[in-house]
Amino acid sequence: MLYKIKAVLRDAEHRHTAINAAIALTIRVLGAGMAFLFNIVIARQLGAEQAGYFFLGLALVMLFSSVARLGFDNTVLRFTSADADNGYTVKAILNFALKYVLPIALIFTATTYAFASWLAENVFKMPELTDTLQLIAPAIVGLSIVFLVAMSLQARHKLIASIPCQNIAHLMLCGVAVIIFSDKSASAVSLYFSLSLGVSSSFFYWLSIKNLNSNGEKPDPQQLWYSARPNWIIMMMNQSVQWCAPIIIGVFLVAQQVAFFSVAQRIAMLTSFILMAVNLVVAPKFSAFHAKGDDVGIRKTALFSVRLLVLSALPIVLFMLIFPDFLMGLFGEEFRQGTLILQILVLGQAVNVVTGSVGFLLMMSGHERDMRLVTLISGFGVLISVPIFTKLFGVIGAASATAFFISLQNLLAVYFVKKRLGFNTLKFWQKI
Repeated sequence: MLYKIKAVLRDAEHRHTAINAAIALTIRVLGAGMAFLFNIVIARQLGAEQAGYFFLGLALVMLFSSVARLGFDNTVLRFTSADADNGYTVKAILNFALKYVLPIALIFTATTYAFASWLAENVFKMPELTDTLQLIAPAIVGLSIVFLVAMSLQARHKLIASIPCQNIAHLMLCGVAVIIFSDKSASAVSLYFSLSLGVSSSFFYWLSIKNLNSNGEKPDPQQLWYSARPNWIIMMMNQSVQWCAPIIIGVFLVAQQVAFFSVAQRIAMLTSFILMAVNLVVAPKFSAFHAKGDDVGIRKTALFSVRLLVLSALPIVLFMLIFPDFLMGLFGEEFRQGTLILQILVLGQAVNVVTGSVGFLLMMSGHERDMRLVTLISGFGVLISVPIFTKLFGVIGAASATAFFISLQNLLAVYFVKKRLGFNTLKFWQKI
């Protein structure tokens, strides 16, 4: 076994992937730990009802931010990766995306603030939600900036900055504020969350453009838009799969059920933080290989990354399936009611992990339209099935529908990778 590992790591690309994946995974572990602690602080500090209000508001702004980003996340990643050594192009791509994204994000922020009372009273039947929605609305702008900046940093292999930018810095700032001020209302936490994003987005934008060249070749706007348009659909549908369930639960059920589902969902997503860490490394590689026409490099990197994922994630999945009561209990005794929700969602995330980086494989190799079809199927599946299953079976129905379509999305992506690129990521044991 040791001999085989040494043989694999003699390959320069595999060695680079493994080392950088290890670095990314280490930082991701810190990020996942921070997110986990943040959710524990929120749940224990606020209790199930107030935590439900906050998580519902968070789901809304995450969804609105994904729409406001116009699909530029993966476009910034793809085109910056292909020309990462040209500082002027890197800066121009990021600023081009922000020029269009920020006005849309500001419109969503103003609209959410203006209609917060109507949404709280008429859609969610929770008048107490109004202040939370108004104070978390500015987070739409902050989230839009940090996601785009994180993609730019990731494309340049600046993982030590990229991961904290996306999901550590603002959670840490907000969590510290909640502990220091000991607030027990969702509205106060929402204010801290928005302010934390304001600070972190400003800092990481400055960090990302610092020392970049001011002269060079401009990117082709038509090429960027051509990539962004299908990516926009992909992004919205992906976010629908992830964030629509808490919103729909908020419409049909009570705030406590939103909290139980949201906490279970965040625990289950810890199984995929290894996938996210590997994606940080391999996504720019896929783009660079595609730009050079190196199909063999794409295949070798993809299959090697799946092996890393399976070996790393399996123990985490098993632990969550065997000890869900313990994990949910960390958030408070009342959250133990969500143990079955956690087990269902973990199964969906497990499929997400073992299929590998199939979404990035398609998008970074110029097959965004295939990924768009996949996400349309899964996204509309969630939008149609979750309300029905929530109405019939409550929060368990919502979890089951969500897990099913997460699995379906990744299995369909595997099919298109096989069709377009000629190999099956599920057969990770095949010779590289």
